[in-house]
Amino acid sequence: MFAAYYARSLTDPALAAVFLPAEQPLERLVADLIEAAQSAGRTAPGLDAWREADLLVSGAVGLGGDVLHGRRTLADVRRTLDYHLDKIFAGDPARTARVPGEGPGGPGQRVAGSG
Repeated sequence: MFAAYYARSLTDPALAAVFLPAEQPLERLVADLIEAAQSAGRTAPGLDAWREADLLVSGAVGLGGDVLHGRRTLADVRRTLDYHLDKIFAGDPARTARVPGEGPGGPGQRVAGSG
């Protein structure tokens, strides 16, 4: 359904106005969360919160399509998203505490209670 509405929104201005809002509320929410973590010293230095949020949201959407098509598993997608989140939140000791080889997704997964 998502793909069908997206395709239709490319040629239907009324649908595009509803389906593709210029404000990008999800990206703004993620950027605000990253900015709050930056203020608390919990991120890697020098990040552009908006660019990171844009990549995370668009990446999650694209990876979700891959799951639907059977190109990737949910575990693969989780590992990819965790990898990028770990790069963003490199300054957060709770996020980066790891035990190699442990966790349901294989090596490098968060340890219990770390996020």
